[in-house]
Amino acid sequence: MKNNLNEKGRSMIEMLGVLAIIGVLSVGGIAGYSKAMTKYRINKTIEQITLIAGNVRTFFAPQRNYNGLDYTILKKAKLVPDEMWDGDYIKNVWGGAFNGGSNDKAQKNDKQAFYFYTYLPKDNVEACIELMTHDWSVAGVKAIASTSYVRKIPIDIEDAIADCSDTGNTQIQLYFQFDSDEKCLSLDNIYGQKCL
Repeated sequence: MKNNLNEKGRSMIEMLGVLAIIGVLSVGGIAGYSKAMTKYRINKTIEQITLIAGNVRTFFAPQRNYNGLDYTILKKAKLVPDEMWDGDYIKNVWGGAFNGGSNDKAQKNDKQAFYFYTYLPKDNVEACIELMTHDWSVAGVKAIASTSYVRKIPIDIEDAIADCSDTGNTQIQLYFQFDSDEKCLSLDNIYGQKCL
């Protein structure tokens, strides 16, 4: 029998080393992909809400208030991008519900006001904080609410962390008002939540 010491190939240890490296790179890639998807969804949510807010303002401009804004108007007037429709329901990029409307109390004294709310996954504190602290002023947002507080923008990171860390919080509400002199106290009256 011939001695085969000159055979070329890979040993079992070399193969295990290669598999270990592939495993480490895969875990890193999956983590990076997850972070990238979260960032994409946050940016997409901001883009969609800004677009819808502009559509609502344009649609209601002739009547100078937002009386009658509800789910039906959002659908019939095509104020929401097609990509957000899931049959008869409006969904955000996480698959959570999205809706909006006007508040009758907000319409007194010709105040122009409307709101949107959207649901996020319970475990996505990062998205909640990003949406709470985003500079929504360019879209006309005056206040943002999570569970029980309405906060006038801009919102401090500490307040956003406190609101978003609440275990039951999955809803972000954005309140649009276009009176530049509007005070936070009137938000208490309009929306029935404590404004901070």
